[in-house]
Amino acid sequence: MSTPDNRNRTYGWKNYWRVITPAALAGLIVACSGGAGGSLAGIGGSGFISSGSISSFGSIFVNGVEFNTDSATFDVEDASGSQQDLSVGMVVQISGSINPDGLTGTATSVRYGDQLEGPVESPVTQNADATEKTFDVLGTTVIVDSTNTVFKGTGFSFDTIELNDGVEVSGHYDQIGTLRATYIELKAADFDLASTVEIEGDISSLSGTRFNIRNVIIDASAANLSDLSNGLQNGVYVEVKGIYDPDTLSITATEVEAEDIELSDSADEVSIEGYITRYASDSDFDINGITVDASAAAFEPTTLVLSLGIKVEAEGAITNGVLNATDIESRDSSAKISAAITSIDTVAGNMTLSVASTVVNVVVTSSTSIEDDRDDLETFNFSNLTSNDFVEIVGFETDTDTITATKIQRSEPADFALQGFAMTATGSAASGGTITVLGATFNFNTDTEFSNTDENLMTAGDINDLLSGIASAPVLVNIEHMEGSDIAVKIDLE
Repeated sequence: MSTPDNRNRTYGWKNYWRVITPAALAGLIVACSGGAGGSLAGIGGSGFISSGSISSFGSIFVNGVEFNTDSATFDVEDASGSQQDLSVGMVVQISGSINPDGLTGTATSVRYGDQLEGPVESPVTQNADATEKTFDVLGTTVIVDSTNTVFKGTGFSFDTIELNDGVEVSGHYDQIGTLRATYIELKAADFDLASTVEIEGDISSLSGTRFNIRNVIIDASAANLSDLSNGLQNGVYVEVKGIYDPDTLSITATEVEAEDIELSDSADEVSIEGYITRYASDSDFDINGITVDASAAAFEPTTLVLSLGIKVEAEGAITNGVLNATDIESRDSSAKISAAITSIDTVAGNMTLSVASTVVNVVVTSSTSIEDDRDDLETFNFSNLTSNDFVEIVGFETDTDTITATKIQRSEPADFALQGFAMTATGSAASGGTITVLGATFNFNTDTEFSNTDENLMTAGDINDLLSGIASAPVLVNIEHMEGSDIAVKIDLE
């Protein structure tokens, strides 16, 4: 394996494809991993390789492409499997071909492997607006999201996850090395310390057969190392299986495997989805450790502002180790809506929802993740949705009354809410007034509860400052309301 430079650390194939050096690019792309992660799809003249989270089924949708899998082989956790072993949210790697439309293709192989498997070993904490929970698994910080993370397991959900659950986690690493889960599965309600755990990462601090992976000490003195042709080496990305000791934060390894893969030199176009892990300018930033130049790229939406830590997809060609992007698309989820579908056009790929007597338009793309939380249907896509279905949608604003969805989840009717940037507001805390989000105007009164970003109730003075400032500086708010009502029950600053 080539030695990485200090700027571009090695990264793992289970997270994304990693270019080692400009000189090696023509013949080799190796997947190795470090402190951050995401997904990369390499598109070559003779083949297509895509790595990303599954967004929908029918065939398999990954990174906006629908792959036919009729003739594909499946490798699930290093064993032969099938499509039935997969779930929406899992980060997979697909090899195959893509059709001229750029939206459909044929998979020859599909591979899935988690990033972590082990116990929830720290108290589960929740953020102020109760949309995210944070905990540690094998010394790695994991964040699950009430909307964007898929939960699997009997009785297992965002509400029930707790200390000592045994879990399998798949997702992407952000700019600080936190694993943001797109999929999490309950393996055991009470983790057994005799159970095998799994962790992957770069070997560091190697001394004999002892080394570190992320924050965990590995003792490989009795492990099977046959997969490592050159033995243990610092900087090599591996997967470790073994028995975990939480008291010493160490694993007695039973097996250490190399995690790398080669692509042909025709892989000269790529599509990367992940977090911006380093940002200097629009012409010099990293997505999952890969340097990107977006100075000539088209942005979607056109108002997109790149910055450290945001999630995007970049498409283009790699030259001398730099991805020269032609397109950058937001994977932001600042806009949210929870309501019943009023109309849907599965051919055109759009739907409408009625909020505060206003029609909010939702645009669905081939990259939109679609999940069924109501009936738990595994094979579920946009064509299965119908009018009056209650859905929870996240995405980004592309017009004053339009959301481009990054995820749609069908569920049982729950709280009706709309989140977006408040563009106009009238009135005062004492007399009531209006506030408009995504073209929907809500009335508020003295019974409406206003909360700040810390979930603390706002004073009348704070509310008046908010209302007067919205015209010059739109504010991201979440508005809860009753079904069919334009009266805001609660307004939270996000």
